[in-house]
Amino acid sequence: MMMPAKKFTLGVIAALGLLLFLFPLVTSMLPKTEGVEELTGSLRTSFEPAALAQTRTDMDTIQAMADQLQTETLPALPNALAMTPEQFQSYMGENFPQVTSGISQLDTILPKFQALVTGLETQAPNFRSADQIPTNFLPSTTVPFLFYVPGAVLFLVAGGALIVRGDQRRTSLAHAALLTATAVGAVFIIAPLLLSVPQKAHATDELTGAFATVFTAEGAAAVRADMNVIQDMSDQLQEQTLPALAAALKMDPAQFQNFMAQSFPDVATGVGALDTVLPRFQGLVGGIESNVGSFQLAASIPTSHTATTALTLWFLVPGAVLVVVGVLGLAVREPGRTPQPRPRERTLAVS
Repeated sequence: MMMPAKKFTLGVIAALGLLLFLFPLVTSMLPKTEGVEELTGSLRTSFEPAALAQTRTDMDTIQAMADQLQTETLPALPNALAMTPEQFQSYMGENFPQVTSGISQLDTILPKFQALVTGLETQAPNFRSADQIPTNFLPSTTVPFLFYVPGAVLFLVAGGALIVRGDQRRTSLAHAALLTATAVGAVFIIAPLLLSVPQKAHATDELTGAFATVFTAEGAAAVRADMNVIQDMSDQLQEQTLPALAAALKMDPAQFQNFMAQSFPDVATGVGALDTVLPRFQGLVGGIESNVGSFQLAASIPTSHTATTALTLWFLVPGAVLVVVGVLGLAVREPGRTPQPRPRERTLAVS
């Protein structure tokens, strides 16, 4: 009959195996990791060094254009058009409402885009680290199976050792269960440390925390609304406002372009880059809109109420318990049968 101590250790192993198997099921980890794959796959190019450098250049170009447009160009145009500032403002509002509205909102819209670009730059290392969970060659969708497979094996082997009949078979299966538990526990402790899982999980929390307000339905809608204002302003500026100003100044397009380049170079450069800069920002905004759901899934690993760093504990704590229980179980020896003393042979005394 199996000793109570060994039964206890096998019971603990079976219970831990069942817990590990159920953990990803209860927390819906598989769809969450699929969300991680969708999110990282969609945004990976945006976090590449070349893309970040281009985004910063684009942002600086638009900011310089806006600054000069507000501080130099618009104040100079009324005099050039022989209008008072009030007349010029009325003329712009009546004829170019999208431009007028957009310019009035630049001081609130551009700082938000600046913060978004800065967020991309500062969070790039965290994104690259989070993108390597569990490794740089395995997708995030393998994480649930790191619990499914060991959990199932531990539960079946330890549970089998508890219910199988036959002393020899029970002893062999129990020994196998204890060895498996010790090995799995060691892997659960060593592998996350070797693969820097705690650091990667912390990077994930930093990343999701930085963009938590952006990747929501409300945040994405706000970014889209701001982008629409800038796009509408740009379209009307290029298609209507600048040609009308050139005509009012009695200049042909070439003369007007030369005038702007000499007098307001930042505005001229910005206007010339709008058709390439704004599509890139449109792509960024579109990426935010299409990944709100994926971001929410990724941010809820292992649960929506716990940080991603808690996932590390689901490796280390069960691992430590499995090692301790496995080693203790292997150290317990089954009592052997006490050999029966052989009776002493009688000898016939010869008298």
